[in-house]
Amino acid sequence: MNARESWLEERRRGVGGSDAAAALGQSRRKTMFELFHEKVGNANLVNAGGLDGIERIEFGKAMEGVIAAMYSKRYSVKLRRHNRIAQHATHKFMLASYDRTIDGKREGLECKNVDGLAFKFGEWGEEHSDQVPLEYLMQCHHYLAVSGYGVWHLAACVGGNTLKVYHVERDPEMIDMIVDGEAEFWKFVERNEAPPLDFQHPTAIGLLKKLFPGSDGTTIHLPAEAEAMHYAKLDFDEQEKLMKVGSDAARARLLHMMGPASVGLLPNGGGYTRKVIERKAYEVEAMRYLDFRFSAKKGAA
Repeated sequence: MNARESWLEERRRGVGGSDAAAALGQSRRKTMFELFHEKVGNANLVNAGGLDGIERIEFGKAMEGVIAAMYSKRYSVKLRRHNRIAQHATHKFMLASYDRTIDGKREGLECKNVDGLAFKFGEWGEEHSDQVPLEYLMQCHHYLAVSGYGVWHLAACVGGNTLKVYHVERDPEMIDMIVDGEAEFWKFVERNEAPPLDFQHPTAIGLLKKLFPGSDGTTIHLPAEAEAMHYAKLDFDEQEKLMKVGSDAARARLLHMMGPASVGLLPNGGGYTRKVIERKAYEVEAMRYLDFRFSAKKGAA
């Protein structure tokens, strides 16, 4: 086992900062159910990508040192890198792999590589506030809980060329919520009992495909509730078709109203744009299509 595999194995022995939102059912990228299977070492999930399988995460790791160096230069502080996983003094299941801590202060630093569009249209507030996406807010409070520190800074490299800094101060109520929630989650792991799956979560179907990638050739009898679920699915499928027909009809009428115009402004603000997009044949086949989209009026909700 190499150092990386050893580190991943150690992380499975507890709940880390990046696990906090999923452990409390608040993550948009991962369910509590999936996190459970990662912690118990379900081979189907681990082999399907695990913690390292997403290129976005790999870029984040590569950018960590750059972001830390820029933060250190801007604020004239010395940052310390930690080569081991920290553990909560009382709640041993709470682990933390800090990006950096600040020498001479009881403060830490989390580094994030953020897409420019995600930053612009996401949940990021004014710089130097604590208005960051919920997953990151919970991650910082997890680190505050484990370390006992008073402030955790979050440095975000936006679009690859801009550093935005936020500050998350210790909130006892938030920390209590995270500790209690992670403790409840860890009980599932200790009992080797999977928590309920959130079937409405956007990752649910993909997760189930990973968990059950093949077919064993057997036939089973589904419970009575499966029939009700079957008819509910048919009803939702029909509604989806009707909504698609309606959406396409509205799109067609808007295109007809605009004719050859490039911009169509709505009476109450915002509008539609249409332009021809041409892509040359490099590694993919050349294509030409009409880009038609709505743009909201600046300042509108």
